[in-house]
Amino acid sequence: MGFLENELRTRNFHGLISLHSDDTSHGLYGFAGGATLTKHLLAPALQAAEAYLPRNTDQVIDGFRARAGIIKDGYRGILSAPPSQRPKPFELILETPHTAPQYLQENALLAALLSVLAEYRRFIAYGANL
Repeated sequence: MGFLENELRTRNFHGLISLHSDDTSHGLYGFAGGATLTKHLLAPALQAAEAYLPRNTDQVIDGFRARAGIIKDGYRGILSAPPSQRPKPFELILETPHTAPQYLQENALLAALLSVLAEYRRFIAYGANL
């Protein structure tokens, strides 16, 4: 077992957020594990990041069908929690265009991360009241 896998197993993270820079995309996009996470975490994160970079609105991104910069399917082998981990953390992947200036990529990802943290708190608080 590698260091990263051990960290994922032992720390019981609530979520995993992977940040990437895509050399073939002209705008922001992301993946999420399911419709609920897409609606409540990923969509607001992309909206916040758009203050710095445009969203990729192509119908196909990296060979996957996409809508409004959101890919429903993901790659096999991407960073994810070990299958046995319970409760399973949420998983998001955020991508910036590699050709954009570095400072804009960083600001966009920071805005997206701050949005995820704020929205996750609301999401958990709402879920506790169900």
